[in-house]
Amino acid sequence: MIRFDANYFDGKTSISRTVIFTLYGKKAEIRGVDTGFVFTVPLVDCEISPAIGNTPRLIRLPGGAMCEAVDLDAVAALEELKGEQKILRLVHFIEGRWKAALVSIAGIIIFAWFFVVFGIPAIAEKAAFAVSADILNEVSNQTLEVLENRFLKPSELDQSRIDKLRRDFEEVLADVCRDEQCRVEFRKSPVVGPNAFALPSGLIIVTDELVEASENERELIGILLHEAAHIKERHGLRGIIQNTGVFIMVSVFVGDVASITSIAASLPTLLAQAGYSREFEREADEYAVRYFHQKGWDTESYREILVRITEKMTRYPGDSLLSSHPITEERVEDILKLEEALAGG
Repeated sequence: MIRFDANYFDGKTSISRTVIFTLYGKKAEIRGVDTGFVFTVPLVDCEISPAIGNTPRLIRLPGGAMCEAVDLDAVAALEELKGEQKILRLVHFIEGRWKAALVSIAGIIIFAWFFVVFGIPAIAEKAAFAVSADILNEVSNQTLEVLENRFLKPSELDQSRIDKLRRDFEEVLADVCRDEQCRVEFRKSPVVGPNAFALPSGLIIVTDELVEASENERELIGILLHEAAHIKERHGLRGIIQNTGVFIMVSVFVGDVASITSIAASLPTLLAQAGYSREFEREADEYAVRYFHQKGWDTESYREILVRITEKMTRYPGDSLLSSHPITEERVEDILKLEEALAGG
Protein backbone atom coordinates (compact mmCIF):
# COMPACT_ATOMS: atom_id res chain seq x y z
CA MET A 1 0.00 0.00 0.00
CA ILE A 2 1.20 3.51 -0.85
CA ARG A 3 0.18 6.31 1.51
CA PHE A 4 1.29 9.96 1.74
CA ASP A 5 0.07 13.42 2.69
CA ALA A 6 -0.81 15.93 -0.01
CA ASN A 7 -2.41 19.31 -0.63
CA TYR A 8 -5.69 19.00 -2.50
CA PHE A 9 -7.02 21.60 -4.97
CA ASP A 10 -10.52 21.21 -6.35
CA GLY A 11 -9.72 23.06 -9.60
CA LYS A 12 -12.35 25.72 -8.92
CA THR A 13 -10.73 27.82 -6.19
CA SER A 14 -7.19 28.47 -4.97
CA ILE A 15 -7.95 27.04 -1.54
CA SER A 16 -5.96 23.95 -0.63
CA ARG A 17 -6.94 21.18 1.76
CA THR A 18 -4.68 18.71 3.54
CA VAL A 19 -5.52 15.18 2.46
CA ILE A 20 -4.20 11.68 2.79
CA PHE A 21 -3.63 9.95 -0.53
CA THR A 22 -3.86 6.16 -0.19
CA LEU A 23 -3.64 3.55 -2.91
CA TYR A 24 -5.77 0.44 -2.47
CA GLY A 25 -5.13 -1.97 -5.29
CA LYS A 26 -5.96 -0.10 -8.48
CA LYS A 27 -7.90 2.69 -6.84
CA ALA A 28 -6.72 5.81 -5.03
CA GLU A 29 -8.55 7.20 -2.00
CA ILE A 30 -8.32 10.92 -1.22
CA ARG A 31 -9.48 11.63 2.36
CA GLY A 32 -9.60 15.04 3.99
CA VAL A 33 -7.71 15.46 7.27
CA ASP A 34 -9.71 18.36 8.74
CA THR A 35 -12.87 17.77 6.75
CA GLY A 36 -15.08 14.79 6.25
CA PHE A 37 -14.88 14.53 2.47
CA VAL A 38 -13.54 11.38 0.86
CA PHE A 39 -13.65 9.97 -2.66
CA THR A 40 -11.90 7.39 -4.78
CA VAL A 41 -10.63 7.45 -8.37
CA PRO A 42 -9.14 4.72 -10.56
CA LEU A 43 -5.36 4.92 -10.63
CA VAL A 44 -5.47 4.79 -14.42
CA ASP A 45 -7.30 8.14 -14.42
CA CYS A 46 -4.58 9.85 -12.39
CA GLU A 47 -1.97 11.83 -14.34
CA ILE A 48 1.38 12.29 -12.60
CA SER A 49 3.56 15.26 -13.58
CA PRO A 50 7.21 14.61 -14.57
CA ALA A 51 9.81 14.82 -11.83
CA ILE A 52 11.83 18.06 -11.86
CA GLY A 53 14.60 18.09 -9.30
CA ASN A 54 13.21 18.19 -5.75
CA THR A 55 10.10 20.19 -6.57
CA PRO A 56 6.69 18.88 -5.42
CA ARG A 57 4.89 16.44 -7.73
CA LEU A 58 1.39 16.98 -9.06
CA ILE A 59 -1.22 14.25 -9.42
CA ARG A 60 -3.99 15.46 -11.70
CA LEU A 61 -7.42 13.97 -11.04
CA PRO A 62 -10.54 13.76 -13.22
CA GLY A 63 -12.60 16.98 -13.35
CA GLY A 64 -9.63 19.36 -12.99
CA ALA A 65 -8.76 18.61 -9.35
CA MET A 66 -5.21 17.76 -8.32
CA CYS A 67 -3.02 16.77 -5.40
CA GLU A 68 0.38 18.32 -4.67
CA ALA A 69 2.79 16.03 -2.84
CA VAL A 70 6.24 16.59 -1.36
CA ASP A 71 6.84 12.91 -0.59
CA LEU A 72 8.78 12.33 -3.80
CA ASP A 73 9.65 8.71 -3.03
CA ALA A 74 6.00 7.81 -2.50
CA VAL A 75 4.94 9.51 -5.73
CA ALA A 76 7.81 7.81 -7.59
CA ALA A 77 6.58 4.45 -6.28
CA LEU A 78 3.06 5.35 -7.41
CA GLU A 79 4.41 6.34 -10.82
CA GLU A 80 6.36 3.09 -11.16
CA LEU A 81 3.30 1.09 -10.22
CA LYS A 82 1.31 2.99 -12.82
CA GLY A 83 3.97 1.97 -15.37
CA GLU A 84 4.21 5.26 -17.21
CA GLN A 85 6.88 7.88 -18.03
CA LYS A 86 9.78 5.46 -17.88
CA ILE A 87 11.90 7.72 -20.07
CA LEU A 88 11.15 10.74 -17.88
CA ARG A 89 12.08 8.77 -14.77
CA LEU A 90 15.40 7.93 -16.41
CA VAL A 91 15.96 11.61 -17.17
CA HIS A 92 15.20 12.49 -13.55
CA PHE A 93 17.62 9.77 -12.41
CA ILE A 94 20.37 11.27 -14.57
CA GLU A 95 19.60 14.82 -13.45
CA GLY A 96 20.15 13.84 -9.84
CA ARG A 97 23.58 12.31 -10.45
CA TRP A 98 26.30 14.58 -11.85
CA LYS A 99 28.46 11.72 -13.08
CA ALA A 100 25.59 10.28 -15.06
CA ALA A 101 24.84 13.77 -16.41
CA LEU A 102 28.45 14.20 -17.55
CA VAL A 103 28.38 10.82 -19.27
CA SER A 104 25.14 11.79 -21.00
CA ILE A 105 26.60 15.10 -22.19
CA ALA A 106 29.68 13.31 -23.50
CA GLY A 107 27.41 10.82 -25.27
CA ILE A 108 25.46 13.63 -26.92
CA ILE A 109 28.68 15.30 -28.10
CA ILE A 110 30.01 12.02 -29.52
CA PHE A 111 26.71 11.29 -31.25
CA ALA A 112 26.57 14.80 -32.72
CA TRP A 113 30.15 14.48 -34.00
CA PHE A 114 29.45 11.03 -35.47
CA PHE A 115 26.29 12.28 -37.18
CA VAL A 116 28.02 15.34 -38.67
CA VAL A 117 31.12 13.42 -39.83
CA PHE A 118 29.48 10.20 -41.01
CA GLY A 119 25.70 10.45 -40.83
CA ILE A 120 25.07 13.62 -42.84
CA PRO A 121 27.49 12.69 -45.69
CA ALA A 122 25.90 9.23 -45.98
CA ILE A 123 22.39 10.68 -46.05
CA ALA A 124 23.48 13.42 -48.46
CA GLU A 125 24.83 10.80 -50.86
CA LYS A 126 21.52 8.93 -50.91
CA ALA A 127 19.60 12.17 -51.27
CA ALA A 128 21.76 13.38 -54.17
CA PHE A 129 21.18 10.19 -56.13
CA ALA A 130 17.44 10.43 -55.46
CA VAL A 131 17.20 13.71 -57.39
CA SER A 132 15.55 13.34 -60.80
CA ALA A 133 17.13 14.35 -64.12
CA ASP A 134 14.62 17.21 -64.52
CA ILE A 135 15.71 18.74 -61.24
CA LEU A 136 19.38 18.26 -62.12
CA ASN A 137 18.80 20.18 -65.35
CA GLU A 138 16.93 22.96 -63.54
CA VAL A 139 19.64 23.35 -60.92
CA SER A 140 22.36 23.31 -63.59
CA ASN A 141 20.59 25.87 -65.79
CA GLN A 142 20.27 28.29 -62.88
CA THR A 143 23.87 27.69 -61.92
CA LEU A 144 25.13 28.25 -65.46
CA GLU A 145 23.21 31.51 -65.66
CA VAL A 146 24.90 32.78 -62.49
CA LEU A 147 28.34 31.64 -63.67
CA GLU A 148 27.94 33.33 -67.05
CA ASN A 149 26.78 36.56 -65.44
CA ARG A 150 29.65 36.66 -62.97
CA PHE A 151 32.63 34.71 -64.32
CA LEU A 152 32.29 33.50 -67.90
CA LYS A 153 32.38 35.00 -71.38
CA PRO A 154 32.00 33.44 -74.86
CA SER A 155 34.97 31.36 -75.95
CA GLU A 156 37.57 32.99 -78.18
CA LEU A 157 39.23 29.76 -79.26
CA ASP A 158 39.45 28.96 -82.95
CA GLN A 159 36.47 26.94 -84.05
CA SER A 160 38.75 24.29 -85.55
CA ARG A 161 40.45 23.92 -82.15
CA ILE A 162 37.08 23.62 -80.40
CA ASP A 163 35.86 21.02 -82.89
CA LYS A 164 39.02 18.94 -82.48
CA LEU A 165 38.80 19.06 -78.68
CA ARG A 166 35.11 18.18 -78.73
CA ARG A 167 35.76 15.09 -80.83
CA ASP A 168 38.54 13.93 -78.53
CA PHE A 169 36.54 14.70 -75.38
CA GLU A 170 33.39 13.01 -76.64
CA GLU A 171 35.36 9.82 -77.24
CA VAL A 172 36.56 9.83 -73.64
CA LEU A 173 33.16 10.79 -72.20
CA ALA A 174 31.54 7.96 -74.16
CA ASP A 175 33.74 5.58 -72.16
CA VAL A 176 33.15 7.06 -68.71
CA CYS A 177 29.68 8.66 -68.79
CA ARG A 178 27.51 5.74 -69.83
CA ASP A 179 24.68 6.63 -67.45
CA GLU A 180 25.09 10.41 -67.59
CA GLN A 181 24.62 12.89 -70.42
CA CYS A 182 28.09 14.44 -70.22
CA ARG A 183 28.98 17.18 -72.70
CA VAL A 184 31.58 19.92 -72.95
CA GLU A 185 31.24 23.66 -73.53
CA PHE A 186 34.04 26.21 -73.81
CA ARG A 187 34.05 29.65 -72.20
CA LYS A 188 36.61 32.38 -71.61
CA SER A 189 37.10 33.52 -68.02
CA PRO A 190 39.45 36.40 -67.17
CA VAL A 191 38.31 36.00 -63.57
CA VAL A 192 38.85 32.34 -62.75
CA GLY A 193 41.58 31.57 -65.27
CA PRO A 194 42.55 28.00 -66.22
CA ASN A 195 39.81 25.86 -64.77
CA ALA A 196 36.87 23.58 -65.47
CA PHE A 197 33.43 23.27 -63.83
CA ALA A 198 31.15 20.24 -63.70
CA LEU A 199 27.43 20.88 -63.35
CA PRO A 200 25.03 18.20 -62.04
CA SER A 201 23.26 17.82 -65.41
CA GLY A 202 26.48 16.56 -67.02
CA LEU A 203 27.69 19.83 -68.53
CA ILE A 204 31.43 20.46 -68.19
CA ILE A 205 32.65 24.02 -68.72
CA VAL A 206 36.27 24.25 -69.88
CA THR A 207 37.87 27.69 -69.94
CA ASP A 208 39.98 29.00 -72.81
CA GLU A 209 42.69 29.72 -70.26
CA LEU A 210 42.85 26.01 -69.33
CA VAL A 211 43.18 25.01 -72.97
CA GLU A 212 45.92 27.59 -73.49
CA ALA A 213 47.76 26.41 -70.36
CA SER A 214 47.85 22.82 -71.58
CA GLU A 215 50.76 21.41 -73.57
CA ASN A 216 48.96 18.35 -74.93
CA GLU A 217 45.47 16.93 -75.02
CA ARG A 218 46.23 14.19 -72.55
CA GLU A 219 46.63 16.88 -69.90
CA LEU A 220 43.16 18.15 -70.72
CA ILE A 221 41.77 14.63 -70.70
CA GLY A 222 43.01 14.25 -67.12
CA ILE A 223 41.10 17.39 -66.09
CA LEU A 224 38.06 16.22 -68.06
CA LEU A 225 38.06 12.86 -66.27
CA HIS A 226 38.36 14.64 -62.94
CA GLU A 227 35.25 16.71 -63.71
CA ALA A 228 33.38 13.69 -65.07
CA ALA A 229 33.95 12.00 -61.70
CA HIS A 230 32.32 14.98 -59.95
CA ILE A 231 29.27 14.44 -62.17
CA LYS A 232 29.10 10.67 -61.76
CA GLU A 233 29.43 10.89 -57.98
CA ARG A 234 27.15 13.96 -57.77
CA HIS A 235 29.71 15.77 -55.65
CA GLY A 236 28.17 19.19 -56.29
CA LEU A 237 24.74 18.23 -55.01
CA ARG A 238 26.17 16.23 -52.14
CA GLY A 239 28.21 19.24 -51.05
CA ILE A 240 25.16 21.51 -51.10
CA ILE A 241 22.98 19.01 -49.25
CA GLN A 242 25.61 18.46 -46.58
CA ASN A 243 25.90 22.21 -46.07
CA THR A 244 22.16 22.90 -46.00
CA GLY A 245 21.42 20.09 -43.59
CA VAL A 246 18.43 17.91 -42.81
CA PHE A 247 15.78 20.25 -44.26
CA ILE A 248 16.94 19.91 -47.84
CA MET A 249 17.49 16.16 -47.40
CA VAL A 250 13.83 15.78 -46.46
CA SER A 251 12.85 17.99 -49.41
CA VAL A 252 14.79 15.73 -51.76
CA PHE A 253 13.19 12.53 -50.51
CA VAL A 254 9.63 13.92 -50.56
CA GLY A 255 10.12 15.50 -53.97
CA ASP A 256 9.80 19.16 -52.96
CA VAL A 257 11.01 20.56 -56.29
CA ALA A 258 10.67 24.21 -55.25
CA SER A 259 12.95 23.79 -52.24
CA ILE A 260 15.51 21.82 -54.22
CA THR A 261 15.75 24.23 -57.13
CA SER A 262 15.86 27.19 -54.77
CA ILE A 263 19.28 26.03 -53.57
CA ALA A 264 20.71 26.25 -57.08
CA ALA A 265 22.17 29.64 -56.17
CA SER A 266 24.44 27.83 -53.72
CA LEU A 267 26.13 25.77 -56.42
CA PRO A 268 28.04 28.62 -58.09
CA THR A 269 29.35 29.58 -54.67
CA LEU A 270 30.37 25.98 -54.01
CA LEU A 271 32.12 25.72 -57.38
CA ALA A 272 33.62 29.16 -57.58
CA GLN A 273 34.48 30.05 -54.00
CA ALA A 274 34.53 27.05 -51.70
CA GLY A 275 35.31 24.33 -54.23
CA TYR A 276 34.74 20.68 -53.49
CA SER A 277 35.81 19.02 -50.28
CA ARG A 278 39.22 17.39 -50.15
CA GLU A 279 37.56 14.00 -50.05
CA PHE A 280 35.64 14.72 -53.26
CA GLU A 281 38.76 16.06 -54.95
CA ARG A 282 40.71 12.94 -54.04
CA GLU A 283 37.90 10.73 -55.34
CA ALA A 284 37.92 12.63 -58.64
CA ASP A 285 41.72 12.41 -58.90
CA GLU A 286 41.56 8.68 -58.24
CA TYR A 287 38.97 8.27 -61.00
CA ALA A 288 41.28 9.99 -63.51
CA VAL A 289 44.29 7.93 -62.42
CA ARG A 290 42.41 4.65 -62.78
CA TYR A 291 41.32 5.60 -66.29
CA PHE A 292 44.90 6.44 -67.24
CA HIS A 293 46.03 3.10 -65.84
CA GLN A 294 43.40 1.21 -67.87
CA LYS A 295 44.65 2.96 -71.01
CA GLY A 296 48.27 2.13 -70.20
CA TRP A 297 49.18 5.81 -69.77
CA ASP A 298 51.34 7.22 -67.01
CA THR A 299 50.01 10.16 -64.99
CA GLU A 300 52.87 12.55 -65.71
CA SER A 301 50.79 14.75 -68.01
CA TYR A 302 47.97 14.98 -65.44
CA ARG A 303 50.35 15.84 -62.63
CA GLU A 304 52.12 18.45 -64.71
CA ILE A 305 48.98 20.36 -65.61
CA LEU A 306 47.84 20.39 -61.99
CA VAL A 307 51.11 22.06 -61.00
CA ARG A 308 51.03 24.43 -63.97
CA ILE A 309 47.48 25.72 -63.48
CA THR A 310 48.10 26.17 -59.76
CA GLU A 311 51.06 28.42 -60.59
CA LYS A 312 49.03 30.36 -63.15
CA MET A 313 46.10 30.86 -60.74
CA THR A 314 47.97 33.59 -58.87
CA ARG A 315 47.63 35.85 -61.93
CA TYR A 316 43.84 35.86 -61.78
CA PRO A 317 41.49 37.70 -59.38
CA GLY A 318 39.58 34.48 -58.83
CA ASP A 319 42.57 32.53 -57.57
CA SER A 320 40.59 31.59 -54.44
CA LEU A 321 38.72 29.13 -56.63
CA LEU A 322 41.20 26.45 -55.68
CA SER A 323 41.59 27.56 -52.09
CA SER A 324 39.87 24.52 -50.64
CA HIS A 325 41.54 22.02 -52.97
CA PRO A 326 44.19 19.92 -51.28
CA ILE A 327 47.66 21.43 -51.63
CA THR A 328 48.85 20.61 -55.15
CA GLU A 329 51.99 18.87 -53.89
CA GLU A 330 49.79 16.69 -51.71
CA ARG A 331 47.51 15.83 -54.64
CA VAL A 332 50.47 15.01 -56.87
CA GLU A 333 51.92 12.78 -54.16
CA ASP A 334 48.61 10.94 -53.76
CA ILE A 335 48.36 10.46 -57.53
CA LEU A 336 51.87 8.98 -57.66
CA LYS A 337 51.13 6.63 -54.77
CA LEU A 338 47.95 5.38 -56.43
CA GLU A 339 49.71 4.95 -59.78
CA GLU A 340 52.45 2.89 -58.12
CA ALA A 341 49.89 0.81 -56.25
CA LEU A 342 47.97 0.07 -59.45
CA ALA A 343 51.17 -0.80 -61.29
CA GLY A 344 52.26 -3.12 -58.48
CA GLY A 345 48.86 -4.77 -58.25
